[in-house]
Amino acid sequence: MASAISKHLKARGHDARVADSAEEATRMIRAGYRPTIVLLDINLPGDSGWSFLRSGSLAAAGNPPVFVVSATAVPPSRLREFNCAGYLPKPFAVPTLIEIVERHHSEAQEAEASTPQGGFDAL
Repeated sequence: MASAISKHLKARGHDARVADSAEEATRMIRAGYRPTIVLLDINLPGDSGWSFLRSGSLAAAGNPPVFVVSATAVPPSRLREFNCAGYLPKPFAVPTLIEIVERHHSEAQEAEASTPQGGFDAL
């Protein structure tokens, strides 16, 4: 599913990258990748999405907004605990996901334009 989503986002001009595990996502961030939004599945191979959020890895990426994408119900209290921007239950409509990504990408670009030079990491 992640590769299909990535293809849809790339077709719309986004730099979409897929990490197949929490460990791979951490490696990508340590290597300098700075996403403007994170779509995070909770049920990942290896460490869970919750473990990834707990690890603090996203702090190195400027704490981009995280949308939890999961087939299991996620209580609002859990989303607040990890300061998630939202929750997208599976299955979902691709246009809904694209709207979320594009809205947050636009907000990131606006913030970058209004931040003094060198003060914002974005794609």
